[in-house]
Amino acid sequence: MDIRTGLLADELMPATARPRANLLSVAGAPELVLAFCFLAIALAFAWTLDLPFAVPAADALEFTGMSYGVPLSLIGVLGLFLVGTKQTERLIYYGLAALAYGVILIAHFNVKLWMSLINPALWDDFYWSTDQAVRPMVEASFALHNTLEATLPFGDHLYLFAFLAMFAGSIIVHSAQRFVVFRKVIFSAMLVHVLGALSYLVIPALGPFLYEPGVNALETARQQHMHGGYQALVAGGRPWLAGEGSRFMFAAVAAMPSLHVASSAVFVFYAWKHARWLGLAYLPLFVFIIFEAVATRWHYWIDVAAGLALTGLAIAVTTAVFRRIAEREPAPARFPFRISGASAASGKAA
Repeated sequence: MDIRTGLLADELMPATARPRANLLSVAGAPELVLAFCFLAIALAFAWTLDLPFAVPAADALEFTGMSYGVPLSLIGVLGLFLVGTKQTERLIYYGLAALAYGVILIAHFNVKLWMSLINPALWDDFYWSTDQAVRPMVEASFALHNTLEATLPFGDHLYLFAFLAMFAGSIIVHSAQRFVVFRKVIFSAMLVHVLGALSYLVIPALGPFLYEPGVNALETARQQHMHGGYQALVAGGRPWLAGEGSRFMFAAVAAMPSLHVASSAVFVFYAWKHARWLGLAYLPLFVFIIFEAVATRWHYWIDVAAGLALTGLAIAVTTAVFRRIAEREPAPARFPFRISGASAASGKAA
Protein backbone atom coordinates (compact mmCIF):
# COMPACT_ATOMS: atom_id res chain seq x y z
CA MET A 1 0.00 0.00 0.00
CA ASP A 2 0.99 3.62 -0.41
CA ILE A 3 2.10 4.61 3.11
CA ARG A 4 2.04 8.31 2.32
CA THR A 5 -1.57 8.02 1.18
CA GLY A 6 -2.45 6.22 4.39
CA LEU A 7 -0.76 8.88 6.48
CA LEU A 8 -2.56 11.73 4.82
CA ALA A 9 -5.94 10.12 4.24
CA ASP A 10 -7.65 12.38 6.74
CA GLU A 11 -5.78 15.49 5.54
CA LEU A 12 -6.80 14.85 1.90
CA MET A 13 -10.53 14.92 2.69
CA PRO A 14 -12.51 17.70 1.03
CA ALA A 15 -12.68 20.74 3.26
CA THR A 16 -16.44 20.34 3.64
CA ALA A 17 -16.08 16.73 4.84
CA ARG A 18 -13.19 17.36 7.21
CA PRO A 19 -14.19 17.82 10.84
CA ARG A 20 -13.60 21.20 12.40
CA ALA A 21 -10.23 21.32 14.16
CA ASN A 22 -10.56 21.03 17.90
CA LEU A 23 -8.52 23.35 20.08
CA LEU A 24 -7.44 20.43 22.25
CA SER A 25 -6.09 18.58 19.21
CA VAL A 26 -3.97 21.54 18.13
CA ALA A 27 -2.91 23.00 21.46
CA GLY A 28 -2.30 19.76 23.30
CA ALA A 29 -4.08 20.99 26.42
CA PRO A 30 -3.86 17.84 28.58
CA GLU A 31 -0.14 17.52 27.93
CA LEU A 32 0.56 21.15 28.78
CA VAL A 33 -1.70 21.05 31.84
CA LEU A 34 0.13 17.95 33.12
CA ALA A 35 3.54 19.52 32.51
CA PHE A 36 2.87 22.82 34.21
CA CYS A 37 0.93 21.28 37.12
CA PHE A 38 3.93 19.03 37.80
CA LEU A 39 6.27 22.00 37.47
CA ALA A 40 4.11 23.86 40.00
CA ILE A 41 4.38 20.91 42.41
CA ALA A 42 8.16 20.85 42.00
CA LEU A 43 8.42 24.59 42.55
CA ALA A 44 6.20 24.26 45.63
CA PHE A 45 8.66 21.70 47.02
CA ALA A 46 11.53 24.03 46.22
CA TRP A 47 9.89 27.04 47.87
CA THR A 48 8.53 25.38 51.01
CA LEU A 49 11.60 23.23 51.70
CA ASP A 50 14.26 25.70 50.50
CA LEU A 51 15.51 23.36 47.76
CA PRO A 52 17.59 24.78 44.89
CA PHE A 53 15.91 24.23 41.52
CA ALA A 54 18.48 23.14 38.94
CA VAL A 55 18.67 23.20 35.17
CA PRO A 56 21.03 20.71 33.49
CA ALA A 57 24.60 21.80 32.81
CA ALA A 58 26.23 21.24 29.43
CA ASP A 59 28.16 18.22 30.73
CA ALA A 60 25.34 16.71 32.80
CA LEU A 61 25.00 13.67 30.50
CA GLU A 62 28.71 12.90 30.18
CA PHE A 63 28.68 10.15 32.80
CA THR A 64 26.21 8.16 30.66
CA GLY A 65 28.53 8.23 27.65
CA MET A 66 25.78 10.00 25.71
CA SER A 67 25.62 13.62 24.60
CA TYR A 68 22.56 15.79 24.19
CA GLY A 69 22.92 15.09 20.48
CA VAL A 70 21.24 11.69 20.89
CA PRO A 71 17.84 12.82 22.22
CA LEU A 72 17.94 15.94 20.06
CA SER A 73 18.61 13.79 16.99
CA LEU A 74 15.58 11.63 17.79
CA ILE A 75 13.45 14.76 18.05
CA GLY A 76 14.88 16.05 14.79
CA VAL A 77 14.18 12.81 12.91
CA LEU A 78 10.51 12.88 13.81
CA GLY A 79 10.28 16.60 13.06
CA LEU A 80 11.70 16.04 9.58
CA PHE A 81 9.35 13.10 9.07
CA LEU A 82 6.33 15.27 9.91
CA VAL A 83 7.59 18.09 7.68
CA GLY A 84 8.19 15.68 4.81
CA THR A 85 4.71 14.20 5.07
CA LYS A 86 3.12 17.65 5.53
CA GLN A 87 1.39 16.73 8.78
CA THR A 88 1.02 20.33 9.89
CA GLU A 89 -1.28 19.81 12.85
CA ARG A 90 0.88 17.02 14.20
CA LEU A 91 4.00 19.10 13.74
CA ILE A 92 2.48 21.94 15.80
CA TYR A 93 1.43 19.45 18.44
CA TYR A 94 4.86 17.81 18.40
CA GLY A 95 6.53 21.14 19.16
CA LEU A 96 4.18 21.78 22.08
CA ALA A 97 4.53 18.20 23.32
CA ALA A 98 8.31 18.49 23.19
CA LEU A 99 8.05 21.63 25.34
CA ALA A 100 5.76 19.85 27.80
CA TYR A 101 7.99 16.77 27.94
CA GLY A 102 11.04 18.94 28.52
CA VAL A 103 9.33 20.73 31.41
CA ILE A 104 8.34 17.38 32.93
CA LEU A 105 11.85 15.96 32.64
CA ILE A 106 13.41 19.02 34.28
CA ALA A 107 10.92 18.82 37.15
CA HIS A 108 11.32 15.03 37.36
CA PHE A 109 15.08 15.11 37.77
CA ASN A 110 14.88 17.91 40.32
CA VAL A 111 12.44 15.92 42.46
CA LYS A 112 14.64 12.85 42.08
CA LEU A 113 17.67 14.87 43.14
CA TRP A 114 15.80 16.15 46.20
CA MET A 115 14.70 12.67 47.32
CA SER A 116 17.25 12.30 50.11
CA LEU A 117 16.42 15.77 51.47
CA ILE A 118 12.65 15.36 51.36
CA ASN A 119 12.53 11.80 52.71
CA PRO A 120 15.93 10.51 53.90
CA ALA A 121 14.57 7.20 55.27
CA LEU A 122 15.76 4.52 52.83
CA TRP A 123 13.98 1.18 52.46
CA ASP A 124 16.85 -0.72 50.83
CA ASP A 125 17.18 -3.28 53.64
CA PHE A 126 13.55 -4.30 53.21
CA TYR A 127 13.77 -4.43 49.41
CA TRP A 128 16.97 -6.46 49.66
CA SER A 129 15.16 -9.02 51.80
CA THR A 130 12.46 -9.34 49.13
CA ASP A 131 15.16 -9.91 46.52
CA GLN A 132 16.65 -12.71 48.60
CA ALA A 133 13.23 -14.34 48.75
CA VAL A 134 13.32 -14.63 44.94
CA ARG A 135 17.06 -15.17 44.60
CA PRO A 136 16.72 -17.71 41.75
CA MET A 137 15.18 -14.93 39.63
CA VAL A 138 18.13 -12.65 40.43
CA GLU A 139 20.51 -15.41 39.36
CA ALA A 140 18.47 -15.91 36.19
CA SER A 141 18.93 -12.24 35.34
CA PHE A 142 22.70 -12.62 35.79
CA ALA A 143 22.71 -15.69 33.54
CA LEU A 144 20.75 -13.92 30.79
CA HIS A 145 23.13 -10.97 30.80
CA ASN A 146 26.22 -13.20 30.70
CA THR A 147 24.78 -15.19 27.80
CA LEU A 148 24.07 -12.07 25.77
CA GLU A 149 27.41 -10.51 26.62
CA ALA A 150 29.18 -13.63 25.34
CA THR A 151 27.10 -13.47 22.15
CA LEU A 152 26.97 -9.75 21.40
CA PRO A 153 30.02 -7.46 21.31
CA PHE A 154 28.01 -4.56 22.76
CA GLY A 155 26.17 -6.44 25.52
CA ASP A 156 26.89 -3.86 28.24
CA HIS A 157 25.44 -1.08 26.06
CA LEU A 158 22.24 -2.93 25.17
CA TYR A 159 20.28 -1.78 28.23
CA LEU A 160 20.26 1.87 27.16
CA PHE A 161 20.12 1.08 23.45
CA ALA A 162 17.05 -1.15 23.82
CA PHE A 163 15.15 1.55 25.68
CA LEU A 164 16.09 4.30 23.20
CA ALA A 165 15.15 2.04 20.27
CA MET A 166 11.71 1.43 21.77
CA PHE A 167 11.22 5.13 22.49
CA ALA A 168 12.20 6.19 18.96
CA GLY A 169 10.27 3.38 17.30
CA SER A 170 7.08 4.16 19.20
CA ILE A 171 7.20 7.88 18.51
CA ILE A 172 7.85 7.42 14.79
CA VAL A 173 5.34 4.62 14.18
CA HIS A 174 2.50 6.02 16.29
CA SER A 175 2.97 9.49 14.83
CA ALA A 176 1.82 7.92 11.55
CA GLN A 177 -1.39 6.54 13.07
CA ARG A 178 -4.48 8.19 14.48
CA PHE A 179 -3.59 11.48 16.09
CA VAL A 180 -5.18 10.43 19.38
CA VAL A 181 -3.05 7.27 19.50
CA PHE A 182 0.10 9.34 19.08
CA ARG A 183 -1.04 11.66 21.85
CA LYS A 184 -1.86 8.79 24.21
CA VAL A 185 1.65 7.37 23.83
CA ILE A 186 3.20 10.77 24.58
CA PHE A 187 0.88 11.53 27.49
CA SER A 188 1.35 8.08 29.08
CA ALA A 189 5.12 8.39 28.85
CA MET A 190 4.92 11.85 30.44
CA LEU A 191 2.64 10.61 33.19
CA VAL A 192 5.04 7.77 34.05
CA HIS A 193 7.74 10.37 34.73
CA VAL A 194 5.38 12.48 36.83
CA LEU A 195 4.06 9.59 38.93
CA GLY A 196 7.50 8.00 39.11
CA ALA A 197 9.15 11.10 40.52
CA LEU A 198 6.48 11.42 43.21
CA SER A 199 6.76 7.69 43.97
CA TYR A 200 10.48 8.11 44.69
CA LEU A 201 9.50 10.17 47.74
CA VAL A 202 7.15 7.62 49.32
CA ILE A 203 9.31 4.58 50.16
CA PRO A 204 12.68 5.55 48.65
CA ALA A 205 15.65 3.32 47.92
CA LEU A 206 18.99 3.59 46.13
CA GLY A 207 19.28 0.10 44.71
CA PRO A 208 20.76 -3.36 45.27
CA PHE A 209 24.17 -2.23 44.01
CA LEU A 210 24.67 -1.16 47.65
CA TYR A 211 24.89 -4.84 48.59
CA GLU A 212 26.48 -6.48 45.55
CA PRO A 213 27.79 -5.39 42.14
CA GLY A 214 25.88 -6.16 39.00
CA VAL A 215 27.25 -8.07 36.04
CA ASN A 216 27.23 -5.08 33.68
CA ALA A 217 30.58 -3.30 34.09
CA LEU A 218 29.39 -0.15 32.31
CA GLU A 219 26.38 0.29 34.57
CA THR A 220 28.48 -0.53 37.66
CA ALA A 221 30.79 2.38 36.78
CA ARG A 222 27.76 4.66 36.44
CA GLN A 223 26.46 3.49 39.79
CA GLN A 224 29.74 4.42 41.45
CA HIS A 225 29.54 7.90 39.95
CA MET A 226 25.92 8.37 40.96
CA HIS A 227 26.39 6.97 44.46
CA GLY A 228 29.34 9.34 44.92
CA GLY A 229 27.05 12.23 44.03
CA TYR A 230 24.43 10.96 46.47
CA GLN A 231 26.98 10.75 49.30
CA ALA A 232 28.24 14.25 48.50
CA LEU A 233 24.65 15.55 48.56
CA VAL A 234 23.93 13.92 51.91
CA ALA A 235 27.14 15.36 53.36
CA GLY A 236 26.85 18.81 51.77
CA GLY A 237 23.09 19.30 51.84
CA ARG A 238 21.51 22.28 50.18
CA PRO A 239 24.75 24.26 49.66
CA TRP A 240 26.22 21.33 47.69
CA LEU A 241 22.99 21.02 45.72
CA ALA A 242 23.07 24.73 44.86
CA GLY A 243 26.63 24.47 43.58
CA GLU A 244 26.69 21.02 41.95
CA GLY A 245 23.06 20.19 41.28
CA SER A 246 23.19 21.20 37.61
CA ARG A 247 26.13 18.88 36.91
CA PHE A 248 24.67 15.93 38.84
CA MET A 249 21.08 16.50 37.79
CA PHE A 250 20.84 13.36 35.64
CA ALA A 251 22.98 11.40 38.09
CA ALA A 252 20.43 11.31 40.89
CA VAL A 253 19.94 7.73 42.03
CA ALA A 254 16.60 6.13 42.95
CA ALA A 255 15.39 2.56 42.60
CA MET A 256 11.70 2.38 43.51
CA PRO A 257 9.92 2.08 41.09
CA SER A 258 11.80 1.12 37.91
CA LEU A 259 10.93 3.74 35.33
CA HIS A 260 12.95 1.99 32.61
CA VAL A 261 10.53 -0.91 32.98
CA ALA A 262 7.48 1.35 33.36
CA SER A 263 8.25 3.43 30.26
CA SER A 264 9.11 0.36 28.20
CA ALA A 265 5.82 -1.22 29.23
CA VAL A 266 3.99 1.86 27.90
CA PHE A 267 5.62 1.39 24.51
CA VAL A 268 4.83 -2.34 24.46
CA PHE A 269 1.18 -1.75 25.37
CA TYR A 270 0.47 0.77 22.62
CA ALA A 271 2.52 -1.09 20.04
CA TRP A 272 0.69 -4.34 20.79
CA LYS A 273 -2.68 -2.60 20.52
CA HIS A 274 -2.10 -0.39 17.49
CA ALA A 275 0.86 -1.87 15.56
CA ARG A 276 1.04 -5.56 16.43
CA TRP A 277 4.18 -6.16 14.34
CA LEU A 278 5.99 -3.53 16.41
CA GLY A 279 4.71 -5.08 19.62
CA LEU A 280 6.11 -8.45 18.57
CA ALA A 281 9.47 -6.82 17.82
CA TYR A 282 9.42 -5.15 21.24
CA LEU A 283 8.75 -8.27 23.30
CA PRO A 284 12.33 -9.60 23.38
CA LEU A 285 13.67 -6.10 24.10
CA PHE A 286 11.12 -5.66 26.88
CA VAL A 287 11.97 -8.99 28.50
CA PHE A 288 15.65 -8.08 28.27
CA ILE A 289 15.06 -4.67 29.91
CA ILE A 290 13.17 -6.29 32.79
CA PHE A 291 15.92 -8.82 33.52
CA GLU A 292 18.77 -6.40 32.84
CA ALA A 293 17.29 -3.87 35.29
CA VAL A 294 17.92 -6.53 37.94
CA ALA A 295 21.18 -7.92 36.50
CA THR A 296 22.79 -4.47 36.60
CA ARG A 297 21.68 -4.22 40.23
CA TRP A 298 19.98 -0.93 39.50
CA HIS A 299 16.73 -2.48 40.69
CA TYR A 300 15.21 -5.04 42.99
CA TRP A 301 12.54 -7.33 41.55
CA ILE A 302 9.96 -5.48 43.62
CA ASP A 303 10.93 -2.29 41.74
CA VAL A 304 10.05 -4.07 38.49
CA ALA A 305 6.62 -5.05 39.83
CA ALA A 306 6.04 -1.48 41.03
CA GLY A 307 7.07 -0.14 37.62
CA LEU A 308 4.53 -2.37 35.86
CA ALA A 309 1.83 -1.27 38.30
CA LEU A 310 2.73 2.36 37.59
CA THR A 311 2.31 1.69 33.87
CA GLY A 312 -1.16 0.29 34.47
CA LEU A 313 -2.14 3.40 36.42
CA ALA A 314 -0.70 5.75 33.80
CA ILE A 315 -2.54 4.01 30.96
CA ALA A 316 -5.82 3.99 32.91
CA VAL A 317 -5.54 7.73 33.59
CA THR A 318 -4.59 8.42 29.96
CA THR A 319 -7.56 6.43 28.68
CA ALA A 320 -9.92 8.44 30.89
CA VAL A 321 -8.35 11.80 29.94
CA PHE A 322 -8.53 11.10 26.21
CA ARG A 323 -11.89 9.31 26.07
CA ARG A 324 -13.87 12.32 24.86
CA ILE A 325 -11.06 13.50 22.60
CA ALA A 326 -10.94 10.05 20.99
CA GLU A 327 -14.70 10.09 20.43
CA ARG A 328 -14.47 13.42 18.58
CA GLU A 329 -11.64 12.33 16.31
CA PRO A 330 -12.76 10.38 13.23
CA ALA A 331 -10.77 7.30 12.27
CA PRO A 332 -8.74 7.76 9.06
CA ALA A 333 -9.73 5.77 6.03
CA ARG A 334 -6.71 3.49 6.23
CA PHE A 335 -3.90 2.82 8.67
CA PRO A 336 -0.18 2.86 7.89
CA PHE A 337 2.26 0.17 8.99
CA ARG A 338 -0.48 -2.48 9.20
CA ILE A 339 0.77 -6.02 8.62
CA SER A 340 -1.10 -8.26 6.24
CA GLY A 341 -4.20 -9.76 7.75
CA ALA A 342 -4.29 -7.41 10.74
CA SER A 343 -7.75 -6.36 11.73
CA ALA A 344 -8.99 -2.80 11.53
CA ALA A 345 -9.40 -3.01 15.27
CA SER A 346 -5.67 -2.41 15.62
CA GLY A 347 -6.29 1.22 14.71
CA LYS A 348 -8.89 1.83 17.39
CA ALA A 349 -8.10 3.93 20.40
CA ALA A 350 -7.28 2.24 23.69
